Amino acid sequence: MKDLLQLMNEKIVVTAEIGINHNGDLKLAEEMIDAAAQCGVDAVKFQCFKTGLMYSRLTPGFTHTDQDVFSQVQKLEIQDDWWPLLHERAKKHNLLFSSSIFDHHSLLVLEKTGIDFLKIASSEINNHAFLELQKKLGDIYVISTGMAFLDEIAETLRFLKSIGIEKIILLECTSSYPAPPGSIHLLNIDFLHHTFKLPVGFSDHTLGIHYAIAAAARGARFIEKHFTLDKTMNGPDQKISADPPEMKTLVQTLSEINLSMKSNNKMSISPHELDSRDLGRKSIIALKNIKKGEIITPGNTIVKRPGKGIPPEQARFLYGRPAKQDIDTDQWITWDMV
Repeated sequence: MKDLLQLMNEKIVVTAEIGINHNGDLKLAEEMIDAAAQCGVDAVKFQCFKTGLMYSRLTPGFTHTDQDVFSQVQKLEIQDDWWPLLHERAKKHNLLFSSSIFDHHSLLVLEKTGIDFLKIASSEINNHAFLELQKKLGDIYVISTGMAFLDEIAETLRFLKSIGIEKIILLECTSSYPAPPGSIHLLNIDFLHHTFKLPVGFSDHTLGIHYAIAAAARGARFIEKHFTLDKTMNGPDQKISADPPEMKTLVQTLSEINLSMKSNNKMSISPHELDSRDLGRKSIIALKNIKKGEIITPGNTIVKRPGKGIPPEQARFLYGRPAKQDIDTDQWITWDMV
């Protein structure tokens, strides 16, 4: 099975962020892996945490959560003994398997299970000591940059490289749920790539799939989109998630976009354009019947479609020359006629 970076060299990788949308239900989590696979995604991702090790009980609620966020999130934990089952389910579908990790206990749990790449949540980007501990799980780090200033990103990258981590993917991300239109900065995809010389993707917290599609057109090679079976289910992330029809559309659209993400520096044109070139371009055409021996001039010619005759930029070489034959009205003029 190809690793994440190998896949990204071939295609735009789509990760279904199941996250906490399983609502603490193993059967639902497994069904979501099955559904994501049917949509054609390349990877599934969860969140591994123990609430008491991630949140203070006094933490106030976010805009998209209950006010008692501790109690709400505690119900969304994945039990330790579920991880091998989820991993096996993903591998059954030939999917890459990943998780964000938020505490030391969860790190030990996933060390036993194994993951294909590390997903570093935006909240963890400056937790350097914990980032180093995660090396034991793998050497591919996918890092969301939500809530991070440029110097924080740079410092984290310097730290990771100092400990030998070189396989890094940065994700443009807005840590708002849902992220409103004015908060999305897709040009950061270009900026991050050119600044850090690393592959860049997009972690999508918006409503719908159009920003993810636009991100791919900007050069994102990794798209992470929250996934749900039903947006009306309980849970803080359900409404920002793609349901199966949307995810399937996203995967198919990105597959088509991937075919267009190349350049030949205009050294040639597509074979599909050759017919269009002949029919869609213009050439010099007889405006009226031109007799043999008559001089070709701007007065007895016109420039219009198709482009099968002498192109208009060569008109100065044509005008003043006699016709070798009769040329009927509306006939495009070729060099063998003069």
